[in-house]
Amino acid sequence: MPQLKQTEQTASFQVTATAGDARAGTLTINGQSLDTPTFFPVLSFYGGGTKSSVFGGGVHRTIKEFMLGKEEIGGGTYDKYFRGTMTSVASLTDYGINQERFNDYTSDRIKDRETFSDYNGLIFVDSGGYKFLHNNGLDGSDFEIEIDQREAFRIQKQLGGDIIVNLDRPIAPNDTFDERQQKAERTAENAVEFARLTQTYPGARYLTVHGYNYSMLDRFFDHIQSQFGNIDISTLFDGIALGSLVPKKDDKAALITAVMDCVEIMEERGLADLPLHVLGIGSGSIPLLVAAGADTFDSTTYIQNAINQKYAVSLTKHIPLDAVDFNQCDCAVCSDPKLVNWMQGNTEYQKDVLGPVAMHNLIIHRQEVRELRQRIKQHGTDPVIDYLDETVGRNDSIRKQTHRVVNEALGGYF
Repeated sequence: MPQLKQTEQTASFQVTATAGDARAGTLTINGQSLDTPTFFPVLSFYGGGTKSSVFGGGVHRTIKEFMLGKEEIGGGTYDKYFRGTMTSVASLTDYGINQERFNDYTSDRIKDRETFSDYNGLIFVDSGGYKFLHNNGLDGSDFEIEIDQREAFRIQKQLGGDIIVNLDRPIAPNDTFDERQQKAERTAENAVEFARLTQTYPGARYLTVHGYNYSMLDRFFDHIQSQFGNIDISTLFDGIALGSLVPKKDDKAALITAVMDCVEIMEERGLADLPLHVLGIGSGSIPLLVAAGADTFDSTTYIQNAINQKYAVSLTKHIPLDAVDFNQCDCAVCSDPKLVNWMQGNTEYQKDVLGPVAMHNLIIHRQEVRELRQRIKQHGTDPVIDYLDETVGRNDSIRKQTHRVVNEALGGYF
């Protein structure tokens, strides 16, 4: 085991309030702070395009125009919804780019480019482990790049990620015991190399873990710890990222179990002071997982729902776009006659119909998470319990899991 040392701390996480297992806090990285719990919208900064197209990406392009307050969408101040964003190494070749363009995309930090120079939010760059597990690397129109831990980190660094994670090997629901063991071993090996490569990295370093319950997660942590020997991993990482849950996204019971058990194991292993990020989960699961102890989330659901012409009324309810009465919403998008006209289909490009819908959906995400944060900061657990009962608890399919979270994570109803 090569010597690993704790380097100058560039990230911190301070819990400022709790309500049962739910907690509110402040995540600070290189002087930039985010209040938690919070949601990182997944965004493709490079969608196959060029500078003149804000680097393209269809609906992602329109979202970037909102992020940057471009005149194309009428300006506006939407930057408060993008104080933290998530992107992935794996998304770089989603649009079939050639090697010349790939080299351009990875030649400078995102924030160092003129196009994105006004963006000052935190960028979380995922390693793309889920995609690379199936494809083994980046596949462009005229090139292929094999991705290992060193190459994944090189690209994360080139993109200028404020938060980065090790290259992981997510598990799948139908994996055999041996397959899960092998993936845990590979992820643990990568975690050691990641820790070594990033010792002087000026950003937050998160450790990925995978599992659906206490037994699986505890074994995964065992593999990690065995690779690090006697080193206290809480001194090497700034957060824990829980993955492999996307195939379980509609199984609220499984999601709650995974987060509750991960929180318990983090406490047992002296990692409770680190923020817990849940990879790839958004919408109606967020209130339950916040109550269970998760701090941050990322997801594409705000865009995916827009692409399916679904307009968010809340985190758990969406209605068809052609049935929306825009007068019922006072968000910045629905209050703008030009954007309402676009969402009604009166524009040339489909991205400009769906982009404002995605922005509206994101605003609903951020407003609801902010409300949760404020409830946690109030006295006792009743404000959070009331929120759950008034929102997800009214959904027949979620009510049972709402009661479970209240009873197991918030101390019960009375």
